[in-house]
Amino acid sequence: MLAAGGAPETLAGRVAEVLGERAAEALREDPWQLLAVPGVRPDQADGFARALLGPDCEPGDERRALALTGWLLERAALEGHTALESSALREALAKVSVPDPDEALRSAIAEGVVLVFQDALDAAPGARPRAAEDEEAEQPVRVLLGLDRYALAEESLADGLARLASTFASPQGGAADGDVPAGDPGAPGWESAAAAAPTASAAELIRTAAAHGLVAHSGGEAARAEPVALVAAARAMGLRAYVAAHSEDGRRRLAASLSEAASGGRSAAPTPARTPARTPIRRPPRRPSPSPGCWPTPRAPGATRRGRWRSICSLCWTPRSSMWRRPRCSSSRCRTAPGWC
Repeated sequence: MLAAGGAPETLAGRVAEVLGERAAEALREDPWQLLAVPGVRPDQADGFARALLGPDCEPGDERRALALTGWLLERAALEGHTALESSALREALAKVSVPDPDEALRSAIAEGVVLVFQDALDAAPGARPRAAEDEEAEQPVRVLLGLDRYALAEESLADGLARLASTFASPQGGAADGDVPAGDPGAPGWESAAAAAPTASAAELIRTAAAHGLVAHSGGEAARAEPVALVAAARAMGLRAYVAAHSEDGRRRLAASLSEAASGGRSAAPTPARTPARTPIRRPPRRPSPSPGCWPTPRAPGATRRGRWRSICSLCWTPRSSMWRRPRCSSSRCRTAPGWC
């Protein structure tokens, strides 16, 4: 099937992984399902469809519109947008040569390819607050479109965060009259830690974490130092604080940042290498020589008593505890082959 459509055969593994065992039948019915395979572009899917469908391949094909809608939402999710406004999605469909983007969106919603969300718009700064008689009036909303799996994942995450946040209770009692509880955001320790924070955003995170049991913090590469400043401030106050990372590189970088924060911005001094303790040499028990004429051979000094030579036979490994000097061997064998009996 891939060869008939002009696609490389090396793509077969990924196609089977995404579309399953009946991938050939699925591609024969809808060639644009090839867009579900990571790394396939719309122009490549169009060429594959033209090779299979021939003159029946048209830009306004409903199957093409549905596949491109899902592909655009997948790309948006990779960039951090799990939902797009309907106007932005219509513009993106027009850029990939979909003749009627509005009809394409209606078809995608009807087929269940995308889900529709309504996000209430916040009131503009300085706007007049709504009166009681205006409560029943229609509130302005914006229409968002997203894939079902991302919507369900975000809903599950929101429910889990809500359950986790409900387990925390504000500290009540336990403090003397006129004292501020340690967990209160106005406590002197938290205020001094926020004042000593390296950046204003880190200070805001410290104050927010002091006032709430659960805080969702997001950001790019520059936001890595803010949780580190929070953990360092909590440890300085005597609290048990930890930071976790999901990758080996993240753990290494966080450990380096924590060490630098603990040392006041200076690079942590390297830990001196420990000298291994010297293990004393145990002298083997005395035993008779297995054969007459077994002469000991001197061994390396330095680990024996008083730094003298230790004698042991290099053939039968029989120790001679009574000999602490290099013996004189008159045997011709020892003279020709030193070290052997």
